[in-house]
Formats: sequence, structure tokens, C-alpha cells
Amino acid sequence: MTEQFDRYLTFKDLNWEERADRIFAALQPHFDQETSPFWPYFLKQRSICHQQGLDDLRVLHNFLPTLRDLLEELDDTETLLLLEELEVLCM
Repeated sequence: MTEQFDRYLTFKDLNWEERADRIFAALQPHFDQETSPFWPYFLKQRSICHQQGLDDLRVLHNFLPTLRDLLEELDDTETLLLLEELEVLCM
């Protein structure tokens, strides 16, 4: 018999908030240098999400495909790995 996977128990102690904070810290140089015209739009959407009571995990989830493509294009493998880790563990 296979062991049942309970995703709610496995999310315990994953520190998704800290992981999301690390991703936004890694993205900060891109925001500052405006490495893409997407960043001002993304930050505006983040602000709107926060006003609606949504957290950064939701913001990252909403823009996951775009972020992934953009980070690949910018050759930012470090931030891409953080984003993929967050996706696998928390989304």
C-alpha cells in the first residue's frame, strides 16, 4: 500500500514568506536597473495585490510563467532556481 500524501501537513514549516522575500530581494537589482519594461508593471501589480490582501506568494504565482521566461532571458539562474524551488515546495 502506498503512503498517502497530505499536502497540508507537508507545507508546515516551509517558510514560504521567507522564500518569497528572498526572491524579491534577488529581483531588486532588476527593479533598480530596469532590466525589462515588465518590472514597473509587475511592481504596480504587486502593490494592487497587497491592497487586496494578497501576499507575495500569490503575486509570484500569478506571474510565474512570465518571471520564468524573463529570468531565463536575463540569464539570472540564481533567482530562477529560487523561484523554481518556491514553485515546487509551496505552489
